[in-house]
Amino acid sequence: MRARRSLVLVATILMMTGPPVGARAQSGYEPAPTLKASDIAPPILLKGARFRVADKVPVKALLGNFTIQSDFGKLEAHGLEMLRIRVTEVGALDTLENTSKSEEFLKAAGTAAARPFKAGAHMVMNPKETAQGISAGASRFYDRVKIGKQHVEEAGSDPSQSDTEKAEEVSKRVGSVTIDVLGWEEERRALAKRLGVDPYTTNVVLAEQLSDFAWVTFSGRVGLNLLVAVVVPFSTLLTATSITNDMVWDLKPVDVLKADAEKLATMGASAAQVKALMKNPWYSLTMLTWLTNGLGTLDGVTGRAGVIGLAATARSEDEARFLATAVNMLAGLHASTPLASLAAQGMVTGRTRAGAVAVPAPVDYIAWTQNVATFARRADLKAKQRGIWTTGRFSPRAKKEFAALGWGVHEVAPITPPAVKLPTTSR
Repeated sequence: MRARRSLVLVATILMMTGPPVGARAQSGYEPAPTLKASDIAPPILLKGARFRVADKVPVKALLGNFTIQSDFGKLEAHGLEMLRIRVTEVGALDTLENTSKSEEFLKAAGTAAARPFKAGAHMVMNPKETAQGISAGASRFYDRVKIGKQHVEEAGSDPSQSDTEKAEEVSKRVGSVTIDVLGWEEERRALAKRLGVDPYTTNVVLAEQLSDFAWVTFSGRVGLNLLVAVVVPFSTLLTATSITNDMVWDLKPVDVLKADAEKLATMGASAAQVKALMKNPWYSLTMLTWLTNGLGTLDGVTGRAGVIGLAATARSEDEARFLATAVNMLAGLHASTPLASLAAQGMVTGRTRAGAVAVPAPVDYIAWTQNVATFARRADLKAKQRGIWTTGRFSPRAKKEFAALGWGVHEVAPITPPAVKLPTTSR
């Protein structure tokens, strides 16, 4: 009886005090949640005449994984920024469909030559690498990751390239169109510009529609101005990460690649670092230009070469977009609070002239996971002033824990560029 009473007493104490400290620490982290779409996205992005977003959104690698059911098929969007792009693309598809029923288009289609090729967007297909990249996603940059120096050096072992080699390099990128028939590719870019969408989109449905439509207008010798005469629905939702500037619309792919390479070479990076980034297939030409322009805005800030080296290690489209947007968030901060240096130790961070640390987090939802907690406690990021900026949200627990560690926590709106100007003509 005395032994039983002792066991009951021990059990009662354990119930009152909770698990041992080690066990509490082990279970003290938050799991990656599944949220309601309305918790992280505005209503205009969740439902339209021709699409609807699934209500449940699993958060994986700090990004919401949205599922879009549209009249043009099922679309996936990793992150709120990509959701904005995909919803805008649904509007573009709607415009193309309606225009293809017009008398002018049907007439042009009747006289157009048979298309001698199939040219949708190129998708990088390496199942093993793709699976690894998506599983880690943006969250891996919040670990203490070293830049793969050997990988960078090997990728950049031959900095000199012929125009043919550059063209081949372009064709291996996500979103690239590999065939140009006597100006057809230029027509396709002009169509994308008129619609206000990325000519190097990785939306295979839109990529194929752009190719088909451009072939009819090109082969049938019908001007785009006559056919696409309406502003695309949702075009005002686009942010700066969608279209960087007119260069991606107006220049040939090889010329875009050349311009980006020349800019990167002036930033202190080695030929190997630049070469490795240029060869990374996960950067579409649009995303590569977005990254290059952001780094260019940080002129005079030390450490850009290291960022170029880190960017070269991206293993998925999500990672490439994350790094490019992070750099541009720092560029935006630099405009108001000048930065002195950048660091690329796992994650791109900045330091002001006064020594304050700035961390960009272009993600959707930051829960207090073990990875996030490890990052928040990193010794090399300690400073009298330090802040983390996210375009998404922190969980209440994460916000509290960051603040307790001396971090300033900032939830900011996505970077917004000048409005996309779409020509309007009367039909």
